[in-house]
Amino acid sequence: MWPGSARVHNDIRGQPANPNFGDNVEVRILRVLLCVLSLAPASIAATRHYYIAAEDVPWDYAPSGRDLMHGRAIPLPFTKTAWNKTRYIEYTDGTFTTRTPQPQWLGILGPVIRGEVGDAIVVDFLNRSKNPHSIHPHGLRYDKNNEGSMYTPAGLGSRVPPGGHFTYHWFADAGSGPGPGQLSSVVWWYHAHLEEPRETNQGLLGPIIITAKGKAKADGAPKDVDREFIVLFMIFNELNGQDAGMFHSINGYIFGNLPGMVMKQGEKVRWYLLGMGNEKDMHGAHWHGKTVSDGRQNLDVVELQPGSMKTVDMVADNPGAWMLHCHVGDHMEGGMMAIYTIYQPTARACPVEFVAGDFWSTATNSVRIKNSSSKPIEQLTLLSEHLLAPQYLHRPYDSEWKSPESIPPGKEVVLERKPYLQGGNSILGWVFFPQAIQFADGSTWKPQQESECFHVFWRDKDQPELLALPPRQPEHGAED
Repeated sequence: MWPGSARVHNDIRGQPANPNFGDNVEVRILRVLLCVLSLAPASIAATRHYYIAAEDVPWDYAPSGRDLMHGRAIPLPFTKTAWNKTRYIEYTDGTFTTRTPQPQWLGILGPVIRGEVGDAIVVDFLNRSKNPHSIHPHGLRYDKNNEGSMYTPAGLGSRVPPGGHFTYHWFADAGSGPGPGQLSSVVWWYHAHLEEPRETNQGLLGPIIITAKGKAKADGAPKDVDREFIVLFMIFNELNGQDAGMFHSINGYIFGNLPGMVMKQGEKVRWYLLGMGNEKDMHGAHWHGKTVSDGRQNLDVVELQPGSMKTVDMVADNPGAWMLHCHVGDHMEGGMMAIYTIYQPTARACPVEFVAGDFWSTATNSVRIKNSSSKPIEQLTLLSEHLLAPQYLHRPYDSEWKSPESIPPGKEVVLERKPYLQGGNSILGWVFFPQAIQFADGSTWKPQQESECFHVFWRDKDQPELLALPPRQPEHGAED
């Protein structure tokens, strides 16, 4: 589509890998512009630019160390869940210094590349891995040099060496978007394609979402949905086919460790489903608690095979914490399960405000509470819980915190506890919520739903805000 439009560099400073390549840059740019105009006259709505690096990183398929679906230790034969992987990481600009935040639920997947039909998509790719890699897109229009796939004849972008840089130019034509009878957006793959089976198993894969012309927001997302989730069903093979290394995962997590799939009651939610792998990766994605629609029929199981892509919608009108899993029997046994949560928004104001908390930097655990009601609080009882991983919530044996004094309206009080003798630093987040409030006038406040008015104090300040808490786990050893 754009002959000669991309360049391979040895590094991000733009030094050409081939000393004869890159001459007459102005002529080359003019050729690109003329080719774009001739192939898509007056059709390019926007140019969307992405900066993506391939990086060798650690990955843990079960960061909690537990089977969070059943509240127990991860079953045998899985004894090691942390492995070295290679992932696509997005950055804010061409300096590749500041990472772009990514939703936790994307897991091992690379950043979402978006477009509307008619858009040009430019991806600056920097290979920071120790091996050569590329990016090959599904569904988009490209020329040979921008195909990102290594075979004869090979284009310029088919192999980017370690430390190398290549700029891919793709186009979202009419065939890239939804067809007749489809929903307003569709999902496609992008992944490495030098040694595709090995590289996708390493973790070099991600989603492309293309929205129909005129139906996209400014960021390319579809206008007619409130929330989107992308889920990959794939068995990652870490030990040459041995059972202990076959991780039956959803977005790279097993046994309920995938965090962040939370939606508000009443929202219209779009699910993008992806399959990858080999002949064992024949999956049936199944939702408990809700059905979905592909625009033509209602269903609650969607069939996936390696390389496949499906899009369905859900109306999130059944509150609860529900299972999403593969319905293939041995895939369930291998851990291909996750939780999605539909939460009810709180209609009433919380009578207390959690102002501050300190649990890791001082000799005392403390939480500062403000009476945000219009009445004096005579007695306040809080409950505390621990997040040991994003999806690992449990309530300690001694969980009650009581105010030692009354709290006038607008005033604050500090509640303190001695720190734990051991294990305190392993707590990722402290969760608080009021259990009972007795006002001076004799009236009371009690939660109308589980964990109403909860607040999380995170050890890592970059942790995303929780819209709802994950299901609470039993005490250590209770069901091991």
